[in-house]
Amino acid sequence: MKLLHYAILILCVFTISCKTSKKGSYAPKGDSRLMDTYWRLSEMNGKPVTNPADAPEVHIRLTEKKRRITGFAGCNRITGTFELGKQGVIAFKAGSTMMYCEGRMDIENHLMQTLTNANRHVINDRHLLLYNDNRLLAVFEAQYFGTPVGLK
Repeated sequence: MKLLHYAILILCVFTISCKTSKKGSYAPKGDSRLMDTYWRLSEMNGKPVTNPADAPEVHIRLTEKKRRITGFAGCNRITGTFELGKQGVIAFKAGSTMMYCEGRMDIENHLMQTLTNANRHVINDRHLLLYNDNRLLAVFEAQYFGTPVGLK
C-alpha cells in the first residue's frame, strides 16, 4: 500500500512539473514571432508607457492572413493592413475609430504617428522595435498567454 502512495505522489509531482508554472509566463526561446503575437506598447519617445489599471493595454497584433493589423491605441481600436519587404522593411496603412479620451490622446496620437512613419522593424528577443530609418519610434513587448503548443 505504501508503495502505491509513493507511486501516486511521484506521478503527481512529475505531472505538475511538466506544466508551465504560471499562466502567461511562456515565451519562446530566441526571437519572438512578428505575426500572431500580442505586442504591448512599452516605450515611446524613449520613455516607458504606463497603463491605467482600469484601461485596456495599448497594443497591436499583426496577422499573416490578409496582412492585417489590429489593436488598441489607448482610446480607440486600430485596424488596417501592412506590407513587409526585405531586411525588415515594413509599411502600415492603419486607422482608428474617432473617440476622444481625456488623458490618453498623447499615447494614441504617438502610436498612430509611429504606424504612419515606421518603415523598418527589428525583433530583438521579446521586443519589437519600430523605426523610421535609424530613428527609434516605439518599442513593443511580446505578451504570451496560456500553454505553449506541445505542453498541453
